[in-house]
Amino acid sequence: MLGWTAAMPFDVPKTNVQSRYDTKIVGSYFPQMIQITKERGILGLYNGLGPTLVRAFPANAALFLGVEMGKRCFDKFLWEK
Repeated sequence: MLGWTAAMPFDVPKTNVQSRYDTKIVGSYFPQMIQITKERGILGLYNGLGPTLVRAFPANAALFLGVEMGKRCFDKFLWEK
């Protein structure tokens, strides 16, 4: 949760640059970040944080479940004699 809060100001301009068809990729990230800050304020860089945080709980739970289940399968089938 804290990681997404720290990363979101960098993710929003990246997403905007990637989704525009008329943007040159090289050198357009920081101007996009400045433009968002001027138009929407500093909170504009946190646009979409709510849904991202809501998504983080089930996504991380699924990740841990997959890791644990995979570990059990490997332990059961590979290390059994």
